[in-house]
Amino acid sequence: MPKIEAGSVREHRAQRLERLIDAAEAIVAEEGVDALTAGAVAKRAGIARNSIYRYFDSVDDLLQLVVTREFPAWIAAVDRAVAAERTPRDRAVAYVRANLEQAARGTHGWRASLSRGSLSASARQQVRELHTSLHACLERVIAELAPPHPVLTVAVIQAVVDTCIRRIDEGDEPAEVFEFAARATERLLAPDADRGPDPD
Repeated sequence: MPKIEAGSVREHRAQRLERLIDAAEAIVAEEGVDALTAGAVAKRAGIARNSIYRYFDSVDDLLQLVVTREFPAWIAAVDRAVAAERTPRDRAVAYVRANLEQAARGTHGWRASLSRGSLSASARQQVRELHTSLHACLERVIAELAPPHPVLTVAVIQAVVDTCIRRIDEGDEPAEVFEFAARATERLLAPDADRGPDPD
């Protein structure tokens, strides 16, 4: 039986899995997805190659864990930011800003590129479901505001978020992007935003 490195077998397995994900993440970030092999991960993690498949079934499964790893913390951070605000408009702006703050942490760009091209069908489905869970927060906030076109309002705000995240990934100054996105959201949700042009 292998030596247990933690207080219990469960903790040992959790620590080993984290080491493997850390190793895979470092390899992908530094060398690209083509460098992600079982041997490379085992060597980087300091774990025997014949042991790593106790923790996942394939390298594709490990890649899925890498891509989705930050989603729970991201969603929780957005939920906390939204819950801290008192009005629906402030909560909508908090949703936008919190998403951009998470993107600015520095790992979103290469994770997103993997999501677009290197994942299995089941992994892409999981990513879509996680995004749906995140977007549900915005849908609840906009429902509180009850604008004339709630679905369109959600779509436009999410488009602002997605576009601004891409700009951050491309290297734009995060603080400037935050400010632009917040102002755009505030203007969209201003009380008179749905009025037509004033009559002559």
